[in-house]
Amino acid sequence: MDLFQIAFAFSLGFASAATPCVLPIVPSYLAFVFGSERFDLLKGSMSVYLGVLVGGMAIAAAIGLVGEVIGGRWFLGASASIISLIIIDKVFTHRLRGIPTGFMKGKRGTIAGFLFGMLIMLIAAPCILPLLAALSIYALTVGELAARFAIMMAYSAGLGLPFFLIGASAGVGKKLVGISKWSEKLQVAVLLVTLGWILWSLAIA
Repeated sequence: MDLFQIAFAFSLGFASAATPCVLPIVPSYLAFVFGSERFDLLKGSMSVYLGVLVGGMAIAAAIGLVGEVIGGRWFLGASASIISLIIIDKVFTHRLRGIPTGFMKGKRGTIAGFLFGMLIMLIAAPCILPLLAALSIYALTVGELAARFAIMMAYSAGLGLPFFLIGASAGVGKKLVGISKWSEKLQVAVLLVTLGWILWSLAIA
């Protein structure tokens, strides 16, 4: 197994969480669910991180099996369809984003944080999908099932790390909130570019 692939996947996961529409919501969410005490935030952020890893394990298993069952071309088509639906929702309907967190509304504590972590790839899909799709498509080019799984798990580990780091750092939340003001337009632009790239990849596949 190539360690460079693992490190690259980890860095993409970290970069996904550092986008302007994910990073600013992390401090507010952690404070709402776990309070403002330093130890509670640290414990809570760890539960979120573990949730991200468990959710990522399911995604990693699914991506790993996709290559064995349906192949890369079908995956490209599915990715293009999903991104198209998200773009339509971002521009017109605005209904999809609240679905994954609807049953968690108002819930607090370690279990709520863990569930949030498990669902983060759905909750933050408009932000993380471009890099996640790119890595998933790359993973499908890797021949070994175990290697695909390891690549996607490394991505999940990188994705969850900012949650832990922010929970362990005092006073960082206020500095992050301001960068979210222009995130909506950026999300749509990045999703459109990603959709164009996937359609191009599908055409030449």
